[in-house]
Amino acid sequence: MRLIACALPLLAGFPSGLSAQVKVEASLGPVALVATMGGRGVSVRATPRVPRSSPARVPRAAASASAARILATAERYLGTRYRYGGTTPGGGFDCSGFVQYVFGRNGVKLPRTSREQARSGRAVPRGVGSLKPGDLLLFASRGRGVDHVAIYVGDNRILHSTAGAGGVVYDDLATPRGKWYLARQVASRRVL
Repeated sequence: MRLIACALPLLAGFPSGLSAQVKVEASLGPVALVATMGGRGVSVRATPRVPRSSPARVPRAAASASAARILATAERYLGTRYRYGGTTPGGGFDCSGFVQYVFGRNGVKLPRTSREQARSGRAVPRGVGSLKPGDLLLFASRGRGVDHVAIYVGDNRILHSTAGAGGVVYDDLATPRGKWYLARQVASRRVL
């Protein structure tokens, strides 16, 4: 952000007939900012930032065809804002609204809440080694009662909509944040 704040006055001082284009990029939490100076003046654009952990790390070969479709759909909504009770990309998603929406777009009907989703499909042992891409991980973040759900992507990562990150993100289960989630995992379900 400081980079853009410092660069804007410099960009504004360039002659308007400049044929080259100058671009300054910065991140501010979940938002990516791009300031561009060209022949038409200065423009500033803000977009949801895609986390650095790239979708290319997802081991697609290990995913079934239906799981690969689910994950491809889910990735399209990276950066979509978090909204409690949210069920659409335009309005924002909460965790279970995101899961229900993504699976529904691929013909898999799931209930609305994470607590109800915890009873869908069949149980899978909780260890990450038992999971397949497309499985649901369910969490009790307050110690009791399921109150959060995420989609297992593979490669020790989950994809979910979380208030803590401000929207739809990847989380690596080997990081401190990921370990926080694993310590609160209460179930895994296979719905595909």
